[in-house]
Amino acid sequence: MSLELRNITKVYNQKVLDNVNCRMKKGVYGLLGPNGAGKSTMLRAICDIEPPTSGEVLYEGKPVSRLGEDYRDILGYVPQKVGYYPEFTAGEFLKYMAIVKGIDEQEGRKRIDEVLEMVNLKDMGKKKIKNFSGGMKQRLGIAQAILNRPKLLVLDEPTVGLDVEERMNFKQFVSEYASDSIVIFATHIVSDIEDIGNEILILKDGTVKAQASPEKLLQTIQGKVWAMECDAGEEMRNLKKRYRISNTKVKGKRVEVRLLSEKRPGEDAMPVEGNLQDLYLFLFENGEKKRAV
Repeated sequence: MSLELRNITKVYNQKVLDNVNCRMKKGVYGLLGPNGAGKSTMLRAICDIEPPTSGEVLYEGKPVSRLGEDYRDILGYVPQKVGYYPEFTAGEFLKYMAIVKGIDEQEGRKRIDEVLEMVNLKDMGKKKIKNFSGGMKQRLGIAQAILNRPKLLVLDEPTVGLDVEERMNFKQFVSEYASDSIVIFATHIVSDIEDIGNEILILKDGTVKAQASPEKLLQTIQGKVWAMECDAGEEMRNLKKRYRISNTKVKGKRVEVRLLSEKRPGEDAMPVEGNLQDLYLFLFENGEKKRAV
């Protein structure tokens, strides 16, 4: 099982994707980048919804543009905004989607029960979607995407609207599902892919800047993450001006600061192990502070 993006470029009024190249096999691939980096455009190209201006997407070595229904049969997609018929019940919506996906009626009934349970909506099948919360609608969107047991599951900011417990459950589901599938998980929320991403693709300004395991990517900031204490007044303000701050914790009149710097930022600063949040800040935070890092 393999997916390849080969020289993908997409131009609207301006270039949104610029010569994107990457390869994927079974596992979870976190597509990490700020809003506007081109994540959604890249996913729509993968799903053959908006073909690239140039380049091609290959599944098992074959252009997806030529695979047609065979490709859609193995594809599941959760866009940022899933379109619903508000007067439909959850069960009616999934039945409709099963028909669209060409799933046999008997198999469809069985599968609808399965996916509702998988996304913790087992008792909501007969409830109208218009009465669902944002998190429930998001889970229903995930349910429709996995109706056909896709070998390629594409998720565009899927945790928006989910509470903390739902996020944890969803991450566990993704990790388990990827044991026999390719899962592409686009997000700008680092914690979404922490601990579950086999590889992370860093997308910046429409280009994949890096693709590697989290462990390898974190080597980029080795020796550049520090922890220190300062007062909550002038000292803290000066640190904010000079460095990129990834976290702060108030301790009375003192503040424990986690920051990025090429050199030790103070005599009391201690080096600490970097995490994906630090990496994200290192890669995507812009401005004058960048000079101090």
